[in-house]
Amino acid sequence: MLDNTLPADQQFFADLFSGLVLNQQQLGRVWFAHSPASIPTGSVKVEWPRLDVVLRGEYGNSLIPEQKAIRQGEMVFIPAHAANVPMFEKPVMLLSITFAPSWLGLVFQDARSGKPVAPQRKVELPHPERGECAAMLMALTYLSASPQDQAIIQPLVLSLLHWCRKVASMLPEPGLSRGDFLYQSVCQWVQMHYASPVSRESVAALFNISPNHLSRLFSQQGTMSFVDYVRWVRMGKARTILQKYHLPVGEVAKRCGYPDSDYFSRLFRRQFGLTPGEYRARFQ
Repeated sequence: MLDNTLPADQQFFADLFSGLVLNQQQLGRVWFAHSPASIPTGSVKVEWPRLDVVLRGEYGNSLIPEQKAIRQGEMVFIPAHAANVPMFEKPVMLLSITFAPSWLGLVFQDARSGKPVAPQRKVELPHPERGECAAMLMALTYLSASPQDQAIIQPLVLSLLHWCRKVASMLPEPGLSRGDFLYQSVCQWVQMHYASPVSRESVAALFNISPNHLSRLFSQQGTMSFVDYVRWVRMGKARTILQKYHLPVGEVAKRCGYPDSDYFSRLFRRQFGLTPGEYRARFQ
């Protein structure tokens, strides 16, 4: 018989998200942390976007004067690489959500004494990132420049909470190891960001692993190295662009992550036995 029961901590957060989205009228303003020129002592700088939700009591961010009293139902969105200096001057019940590329980090704190305490509940849930979460986070990061647009911001955050509820309510996938899941997540990320600068070091840092770990992951789980996989994805995208659009080779190269069009052409010819121009001519 299948066990449809979530682990206890995961069920706790699933119920917490259900309470938030089903009582959305109790949710208030969304505040935004910033990236100060210098990071003061006691600040928390995040690698990935984070959302802090005040469930009860009062919370604060001492970096920004108007955020020294963030009350029940209000939230603080901290974009990637931004910082805040948490204040626990009064009792507070807090939900912190970290949006990493392949997992969702959930922390629950009940600081009844008005002082920071160790998390009472904490889980990291793997999730298949298919772009919906990334799009919402990108929009929120953009909107941090105009925090007064709450009529746009609050529905967006509510959609993000709905997405979190879905992830927290998902049963762990049977038979999928952490290595399998991490490998699939990296592959999906490369497929979405192939046009950006991609290196072994930058991707390893993004997924919080070492470059050597990333290389081992591809040698154990895949059929090619990480570098070969990035090139394979980019060449596949280049072939599609050349088939469908009449763009200069330099523009095709740029859209596939290669600022040097000559280097791109050499790689393409090595891969397919034709120059980009010769390949495109076959479809005209």
